Amino acid sequence: MKKLLPLLVMAFLSSCGYHLAGTGTTLPPYVKKLYIPPINNMTPRAEIQSFFTSAIREEMIKRGKKVVDSEEEADAELIGTITSFRMLPVGITTGGEGRRFSIIITGKFYLKDLRTQRIIFQSSAYTYRTEYQAEGNRGINFLSLQSDAIDRIAREFARSMVSTILEGF
Repeated sequence: MKKLLPLLVMAFLSSCGYHLAGTGTTLPPYVKKLYIPPINNMTPRAEIQSFFTSAIREEMIKRGKKVVDSEEEADAELIGTITSFRMLPVGITTGGEGRRFSIIITGKFYLKDLRTQRIIFQSSAYTYRTEYQAEGNRGINFLSLQSDAIDRIAREFARSMVSTILEGF
């Protein structure tokens, strides 16, 4: 019995589920190729669709997934909609314009296994929060937010969302 106890303890500890962040995946092992059609956009900013689609595709590629051009070539399909992109001023200039903003992006996403037709991941209200500091002396509003700022925010959003999908965080 005394010899069996250390073996049981080692077996328990080795199966505790611990792994380093960025090394695991919740996807079935055969899911290697993803089809990611353009992200739907329900916000007033037209370029949201292209920035977020590009950022999500690039992040998946960085994480070792092959992004393909059609559903027929893919093992899984990621469908997404950005439902809200809100900028809330948390710092204001003397002229009353926003200088620093809390940005809240909400979307609906699901990843469908095309082999089994099962949903691998689903979030009907995926929310990402960050802050953005306006550059220069002037403040900004939602419509004057520059494309490079939206691109940076889209990349941060994609990094967070892809980690959630692949690692279950």
